[in-house]
Formats: sequence, C-alpha cells, structure tokens
Amino acid sequence: GVAAAAQDPNALLVFSGGQTRADAGPRSEAQSYYMIADHFGWWGVGDAVAARATTEEFARDSFENVLFSLCRFAEVASRYPRRLTVVSFGFKRARFERLHAPSIRWPADAFSYVPMDPLANNPRSRFDLRAAERGERATIAPFESDPFGCGEVLSKKRRARDPFRRTPPYGPGCPRMAPLLRHCGPGAFNRSLPWWDGPGPSRS
Repeated sequence: GVAAAAQDPNALLVFSGGQTRADAGPRSEAQSYYMIADHFGWWGVGDAVAARATTEEFARDSFENVLFSLCRFAEVASRYPRRLTVVSFGFKRARFERLHAPSIRWPADAFSYVPMDPLANNPRSRFDLRAAERGERATIAPFESDPFGCGEVLSKKRRARDPFRRTPPYGPGCPRMAPLLRHCGPGAFNRSLPWWDGPGPSRS
C-alpha cells in the first residue's frame, strides 16, 4: 500500500481493519499497519506518503474494509475517490474483484488490485499459503448469496470479530453513502451512489 501510494502523489492511503482480536487488546488492525509503516520509516518514502495516510478502524471483514474505507476517504478528503486500489493477499483477489466491488457498483475501469504474498516464499514463515487458499474458498461462499454480509453466517462472524463491541460511526461523515451503509439486501443496491449516478449495475 505504501509503495502504491508513493507512485501517485494524489492518493490517500487508508489502512483498514478494526479491533478484531481480543488477545491483541483494543488495538485495531489499521493502527498496527500504520505503526509498522512508521517504524520502518515508510520504507524510504517518508513524509511523501505519511502525510497522506490515515486509518479506518472499524471494519470486521473484507466487505467492510472496502465500504468503510470509501467513507473514511470522504471524511478526510471531503470528496469521494475517483479510483480505488486494494492491496491484499493474492488469493483474495477474486473476492474483491468479483464480489465486493460489483456489490457497491464500483466502476470496473476505476478499480485496481495489487496482490501481495510476502510470507509465501519466506522459509522462516509458518504461513501456509495452500491452507489459506482453501480457507478462502470457504470464505467467499457466504458472500455469493449475501454480498452485504447481513445474513446469519456473516453477521455471526462480524460479532465474533468485534470483541470490544464497537459501533461504526460512519454515515454523518459520508452522507451520500448513508443509504448504502444501511443496505442489507438481499437484493442489489440500486439507488444513486457518489461514484455511479445511474441505476443498476456499473459498466464493466
């Protein structure tokens, strides 16, 4: 994410992830990512990216990572982004490209995915890429029928990943997204969006 933001002087880097683990204490994933980047001096790009970086600290799953980050962008920049770049594990690519981005009708030609598998080739790592890929297939399945994550299976996962019982504050800071933030399906969201003014699915 830092490298991608360094290549675009107009980009805002949003580290996303809530306080999802009780054993980590009330420390968000996003905060941890930010602190790691800061510890390593932003890997040589320094203030060029640090001044354009923020955190989104309430997301409990990958759909909320996308949704809440867009709202956080609007809060910080006072506008909505023209492009969306997601940086995550390579094996999660289909989840974002095929499910999450279309669910919010994000234009396909304004979406980029940067795959990262930094632990896969590290002989000292205990990260099991094949096991993660198998787990990804099981993770995607509920989103196929419940793209907004409001059904029993995904709602239960969200509750489990919210040990400190936090309430996302989004809505007032991104009012044009408020109906989408409340939408639970099961049908598609067909109302106007800041990045797509027409009804129905976006262009592909």
